[in-house]
Amino acid sequence: MAIDILVVDDEDMIRWTLKESLEAEGYRVTDFANARDFLRYFQEKGGDIVLLDIRLPDASGLDVLVDIARIDPDVPVVVMTAYGDVETAVTAMKRGAYDYLSKPYNLAEVNLLIRKIVQASLLKSQLNRYLEKEGNNYSQILGENVKMKILREHIAMAAQSDRTTVLIRGESGTGKELVARQIHLQSARANQPFIDVNAAAVTGTLLESELFGHEKGAFTDAQRQKKGVFELADKGTLFLDEIGDLDPNLQAKLLRVLQERRFRRVGGSTDIAVDVRIIAATNADLEKAMEEGRLRRDLFYRLNVFTLFLPPLRERKDDILLMARSFLDMFRKEFSKNVTGFHPETVEILLNYDYPGNVRELKNLIERATLLETTNKIRPSSLPEDMRNRTSPPSLLSGTAEAAVKPWHVPGFNLKDYIDSIEKKIVSEVMAEVEGKKNKAASLLGLTRFALRHQLKKHGLEGDS
Repeated sequence: MAIDILVVDDEDMIRWTLKESLEAEGYRVTDFANARDFLRYFQEKGGDIVLLDIRLPDASGLDVLVDIARIDPDVPVVVMTAYGDVETAVTAMKRGAYDYLSKPYNLAEVNLLIRKIVQASLLKSQLNRYLEKEGNNYSQILGENVKMKILREHIAMAAQSDRTTVLIRGESGTGKELVARQIHLQSARANQPFIDVNAAAVTGTLLESELFGHEKGAFTDAQRQKKGVFELADKGTLFLDEIGDLDPNLQAKLLRVLQERRFRRVGGSTDIAVDVRIIAATNADLEKAMEEGRLRRDLFYRLNVFTLFLPPLRERKDDILLMARSFLDMFRKEFSKNVTGFHPETVEILLNYDYPGNVRELKNLIERATLLETTNKIRPSSLPEDMRNRTSPPSLLSGTAEAAVKPWHVPGFNLKDYIDSIEKKIVSEVMAEVEGKKNKAASLLGLTRFALRHQLKKHGLEGDS
C-alpha cells in the first residue's frame, strides 16, 4: 500500500530533490512541471498527497487547489510558497490546503510534514473509503453456516490482541486476505497501515528487499535507499500471503523479526525496531513442508500461535445463495442491469456445484452471469457450460445442506416454476433409467400411462420414449 505523492513545480531541481528524498522514504512519487499535465493525471488516476507550487507557468496554484477539491476533496494538499508570502499561504489554507511550506525548505521538514499527514488524515480517509467498499466484500466471509459463525467469533478474538501472530489456513479462494483485513479493521491498529505481500510472487534478493528494504549500493540496482514493508507497516499490520512458499533463505530472517521485532535492511549494519502485527496465510500443507525440510519447524511454531481455518465452499453450501444474492446485487448495480434474481434451475445448479475455486469462483460466476443475462432472472444458459454439465441434482429425501436450503428466499422465486423444474428432472431421469419403457416408468412414478404421456409432453420429453 505505497503512498502516492504528486509533486507539482516548474523548477526541475525542486522536483528532482523532492522525488529523490520522498522515494528514499518508501513513497511513490510522480512529478509535474505544469498544472495542465497534473490535472489530467489527477483526474484519471488520483493520488494520496499533493505538493503544489503556488506559482505555475500555466495557472495559479490557488485555482488548482479548487480543481483538486472538486475532483477529490479528501486529498491533502501542501502548497509551496515563496519565503515571507504569508498572505498567499493564508488564502491557500482558506481554500482547503492542508498546510504550507515556505521556500527554501529543508528536506527533513518536508518528510516530517508528510509523515504527519499520513498518520493524521490520509490513512483515516483511506480507511473510510475502504470500509465503504468492504460492505460488499465482507459478505464473502459471512454466512449462517455454523463454521462461519465460529470464524466470526475467532476474528473478533484475534482482533482484541493486536500483537498476537495469526495464521490463516484454507484453500485458494476461501477469502484469507479478507479475513486478515477484517482482523486489522477490528483491531486497535485499524487507523494504521495494512500492507500485504505475496511471498510466492517474488523470490531471493528481490523479496528480501521488498520485506526489509535495502541501503544504497547493497546490490547492482540499489541506486538509493529503500524502506521495506516491515518498516512501512510500523504500528500497523503486515499480511504475508502464501507463507508456505517463502524462500528457505528468508525464513531465518523472518523468524528473527517475529522473535525480536527488529531487522536490518539489505546491506545495512543497523538494527531497526518495528511494532508490526503479523498475519500469515497459506493454502499449503505446512506439516508436510516441515517433514520435507522446506519449512523451518521453529518458524512454524512462531506463526502457529492463533490459527484460523477457513472452510471450503463445498462444506457450507447453505451459504451459497446468501453470497450469490449479495454478489448479484453488487454486480447488477455496477453494470446497471435489471437482473433481480435467479431462475429455479439456476438455483439448483448453483447449489450442486463443488466450487473448486471456492468463494472467488462463485463471485466470478455471478459477475459473468450478470453481464451475460438479458432477462430479469439469471438463467442456466448464462452459466458456463462445464458448470452445468458437472452438477448433479440433489435427492429430495436427503438430509444434506442442499435439501435444507429454503429456495423461496431467493429473489424472483416462483413456486410453479420451481415445481415444474423438479418434476421435469425426475421424469427425465426415470425415463433414462428404464431406457424409455413407459410402463416401467409409470410404475416407478406412481402414474398411469396417460398421466405419464401428459408429463412427457408438458416438459418436452417426448423424444425420450
